[in-house]
Amino acid sequence: MKAELTAAESGILANYRFVVSEPETDIQIDFRPFTDASAMGTYLERFNEGLKAPDAKTAASVFIKRHAFLAVLYLYSMTAFNKKLDVSPENIILADAIKDGLWLPGFYLKNKSTDVCPSGQREEWRKEAVRHLFADNLFPVMDAISKSAKISKLILWENVAVYIFWLYEKILIQTEDHEVKMRAEDDFSFLIKSAPGKLFGRYHNNPIAKYYSEPVYQEEADSYIRIRKTCCYSYLLKEKGGYCKTCPRTCGIN
Repeated sequence: MKAELTAAESGILANYRFVVSEPETDIQIDFRPFTDASAMGTYLERFNEGLKAPDAKTAASVFIKRHAFLAVLYLYSMTAFNKKLDVSPENIILADAIKDGLWLPGFYLKNKSTDVCPSGQREEWRKEAVRHLFADNLFPVMDAISKSAKISKLILWENVAVYIFWLYEKILIQTEDHEVKMRAEDDFSFLIKSAPGKLFGRYHNNPIAKYYSEPVYQEEADSYIRIRKTCCYSYLLKEKGGYCKTCPRTCGIN
């Protein structure tokens, strides 16, 4: 069954960079070229200038961090609303935006019609929803950006994974809506434990499962933190000026 997002649902997703109204022409960026390695190289040069990144690898890593919010808003809709958005590259317009000196693009969907989860068929519907997000969008973008910037996909996948962990652990599983909470726990377990690699692209094994681990206590931060397995290079940006508190470089891992 097809259905539009409600105004309330769109408003919630707007917190995660979902753009409700079509952006002005001068800030629209066609998303389709991001799945092509040569075109992505051209875009990275452009983004590099705005980010003031020292090299293509750093720009690529930051780009995927921004792109990870597409996964966040998509999975929020899947879990909280039982609605599957159309995130085919040809359906997306990136809304170019600089906020407080940071490049924080938004995502506008030309077709906002969603596939609603059929009653009693959620497991199969969820498999297709996960496949659509990763195999149809994130994997082609990562493949293009990895080739153009010569950056490991391990870094790119972890950049996406940490936002997925945050979404479920800090937002959806913490909700007071019991039904959403139960779905969130089940969906999160599926994403990090059960989902087969083929749902994520050309993989035999789940590419985000390896990044999930129990948080460990860090005395300096006086909190429990999940240390990354790869460095995202953000410390090389002038705007950052230091390492992330989850960076393996600060813990003697890299």
